[in-house]
Amino acid sequence: MTVCGCKGVRYCSACESSDRVLSLKLDCFTQPINDFHKFCVHCTTALPCSHNPSSTCTDDLTGVSVYLDFISENEEVELVANIDNSAWQPSQSGRLKQDYGPRANYKKQKLKLDKFSGLPAFSSFLRDRLNQVIILKDFIPVEQCNLQYHPDQGSSIDFHFDDTWLWGERLVIVNLLSDSCMLFNYQDEYVKVPLPRRSMIVMRGEGRHRWKHAIAREDIVDRRISVTFRELSELFLKGDRKEEGGEIIRIAANFVN
Repeated sequence: MTVCGCKGVRYCSACESSDRVLSLKLDCFTQPINDFHKFCVHCTTALPCSHNPSSTCTDDLTGVSVYLDFISENEEVELVANIDNSAWQPSQSGRLKQDYGPRANYKKQKLKLDKFSGLPAFSSFLRDRLNQVIILKDFIPVEQCNLQYHPDQGSSIDFHFDDTWLWGERLVIVNLLSDSCMLFNYQDEYVKVPLPRRSMIVMRGEGRHRWKHAIAREDIVDRRISVTFRELSELFLKGDRKEEGGEIIRIAANFVN
């Protein structure tokens, strides 16, 4: 049985025929985006390159890096087993969720830390490995969000920018269990970035703030788990909320089972 956590304009295969979704009178059921440029993970560009010389892209997607085989097959097996040992909660757009981090009300810009005791011990090896990547050498993760996507649930996520009030410059995602893609959009340009199984994608700069990103339903071909790590914004590191930020970093340094 598919569990649905959708509300508002969100929908999945379990609720797309419901009165709630049909009454929205929106073009929710968009057709797949076929007019897109391919991103070369080797040259980190959507412009013409030695691997993709026929590209017609004129507005490059910068600030996106993909690291192939970031974890091994054995590490993936153990990581997924540990993730599945924890309870999944229904999320929106046909996904399931596990969230380790502060609870945030983004509209009111308020935080609750009472249920945040630390990040999971089973992923400590991943967090250590992040700091071995040059652009992540000073990355301090304070949230880990695990999301499950499955084709039977019509899983997806619409184009969006991640929050910038609480979360910092770099977004880090490790892709598990199946190959997928992430779509990026700026004005009339679309770029599809491959996310091979066990790869990691880092978004920063224009790839974080100028281009929106999404996961399309048609790009979920099997069960997929994404493990997202986020760091604090400058407001919580050096600004008016730095006292709260220090407490969040202190809690996040704990490894919980």
